Order: sequence, then structure tokens, then C-alpha cells
Amino acid sequence: MGHTVDLHAYGVTAERGFLPIADPSAAIPLANAEWHETARNLPSLIPTGRIREIIEGLTPFRADLLNSEEDLEGAMRTLSYLGQAYVWGQPEAPTALPAGLAVPWHEVAAAIGREPILSYASYALWNWRRIDEDGPIALGNIALLQHFLGGLDEAWFILIHVDIERRAGAALAAGARAQTAISAGDDASATVALSELGDALDGILATMQRMPESCDPYVYYHRVRPYIFGWHNNPALPGGLVYEGVTAYAGKPQSFRGETGAQSTIVPCLDAVLGVEHAPDELRTYLMEMRRYMPVKHVGLLEAFEAGPTALSRVTALGAAAPAGLVAARNRAVDLLRAFRALHLEYAATYINRQAAAATGNPTDVGTGGTPFMKYLKKHRDETESSLTKS
Repeated sequence: MGHTVDLHAYGVTAERGFLPIADPSAAIPLANAEWHETARNLPSLIPTGRIREIIEGLTPFRADLLNSEEDLEGAMRTLSYLGQAYVWGQPEAPTALPAGLAVPWHEVAAAIGREPILSYASYALWNWRRIDEDGPIALGNIALLQHFLGGLDEAWFILIHVDIERRAGAALAAGARAQTAISAGDDASATVALSELGDALDGILATMQRMPESCDPYVYYHRVRPYIFGWHNNPALPGGLVYEGVTAYAGKPQSFRGETGAQSTIVPCLDAVLGVEHAPDELRTYLMEMRRYMPVKHVGLLEAFEAGPTALSRVTALGAAAPAGLVAARNRAVDLLRAFRALHLEYAATYINRQAAAATGNPTDVGTGGTPFMKYLKKHRDETESSLTKS
């Protein structure tokens, strides 16, 4: 029996990738409506300078009223946006979250298997709607459900990621087919699948290249980025953050990492299929830690890919007998992945590293996930390039 990865077993489809199988609901849920309405009104409420007082005045959150995945993810999105606004929405960061916010945030996070902080799943995967419900999930037909300050730059930054996630579905499906073919020793089918994976990566790169169209580096750094930081390696919260009333934490401050694209499961899955390896170091430890912030099913799919054969292992095993088409298809996919990482590095430099630090909690040398990102992004780009097979 060969190795076969079933995307559907992990809630993933070729049409949508890691985006939810049903569109996130744009309606305000009846349960805890006041909380959801307050979150939707953040662009109007944050400028008052009273957001903490407003959140503290909300009626108690009823986590017991949440039943479905949609309920839980919608609540997680709302609590995460309100939590981040509570911490970063006024000049001085607090040292603690009030129990009225901390307890339900922890409870909902535990129910879905993530940490109580804004993660990529709530920021992007579950934060969009289609304008024309019969149209594509693509730039031009998608809008955000939830904002911090609002505006074109914040929306575009997130919607670029939503479009990429949708395009990645084809790459994941092709990756699954490639592993099945490699496992069966069917090089012709593996070549076709790797070619299709490359085509999908070409589309992902094309979307990524559109970032500067409507997301300005200055606006991103000063108006978008401050709200997605966590409390790990953050100079504004050197001791972490206390979640008042959460018995599991026993009053001890927590240091969770902030929202980051490293919490998307796309690239690790493609690394696993193609056989792009990263040397053991602090970065590898960090990337493994990111799985705590990913949806549980998505981590399951990543582990399934990692358990399978890689395109590199097949090419290496065949040696000089490796079909030229197989080697070329893998090399093209790896080179497109390298180009994606190189573009990400370029954006990190332009949008963050070269900006003038404006606040203690928004450093130019540390990523929102709490890492020295420039060094790590360069390392990943270089390791991807070194994975190219020499002919």
C-alpha cells in the first residue's frame, strides 16, 4: 500500500486550500452579539482612547452558547481582535488582561486547540466574505469581516493572504498526488503532479507580487502591524501578560507569539513534498512552535505530508537515471518557492526593517512572532536555493 494523503480528512480542499469549506458567516452571531458588534466597531472605538474601558464594560461572555466550528471560530476572531485592541489600542501596554476577556478567550482557544492570542487562522483564514457569493474567492471579490483601524492598506494586506491560501489548494492537491506517485515509483505521474504544483506556486507568487498595489510600507508599519504583535520577546511587555481569572495559568504571565505568516501551513507542506530541508537551529525550534498556533487539522495534514516520500528522495535514489522531466519539474517548483521566500524577505526589509521605529512595542528588528526575522528569512531563502538539484 503506497503513501496517500487525503486532503478532505483534514478539512482541506483543492478549491480552497486551508480556507474553511464554507464561507465564514458575515452575520453578527446572536450569542454574545454585544461582543461581536464591539469588535466590528473597533475602527470607530480605538480612536477614542477608551477601548479598554469599553471592553471592560461588556456584559459577561457566554462561551457555553457556542456549539459549532463556525461559532467557535467566529468567537475566537472577535475575542482575539478585542484582546489585541485591549493590549495595543492605548499608548502604554497593560500587564494584565481582565478576567471578563481573558477567561472566555482562553476557554474558546482551548476548545479549538490554539493559544489565546490572535493567530493567522483568525486574522486571515476565517476573516473574509465574498462580495458576489457566486464569484471566486479572489482579490476583487473578497472583503474583510473584521478590522482594527480599517482602511485599504489593512484590508489589502490580509486579503492578499486569503487569495494566496485559496490558490494554494491546487498546490496541496498536486503535492498529495506527487507523493502517491513517488510512493508507487510512477515517475511520469509524479512529474505531472510536480508541474501542477509549480503552476500553482506561479499563481501564488503573482498574488504576492501585488502587495505594494494597495498596502503602503509606511501605513503598514504604523497602522497595521502594531495590533498583531504578541507578548513574546516584546520590549513593551518584557514580563509577558497575565490572564486574570484563568486558573490554568495560576496568575503567571504568559508569553505567546504574535500573528505571523509563519502560522500558515502552506510553505511547510510544500517543503515536505519537495524535500526542502532546514538545518536544526533556533529557527527550526520556532517553526515547530508555530504549530501550536495553527488549526489542529492543518497540523495533521502537515504531519501526513512529512510522513511521506519527498521529490528529492526520489530524484536522489534514481541518481543519474532520474528522468530529466522529473528533475526539471521539481527544480522549477523549488525555484518558485525560493522566489516566494526572496520576495517575502524583500517585503520584510521594505515594510519593517527600513521603517523608523515609532513605539516600544513595534520594533524594526523583531518580527510579530518575536524572532529576528531578517536573519531567519535569509536562511530559509538560501536553504531553498541550495535544495535545487544540480544537473
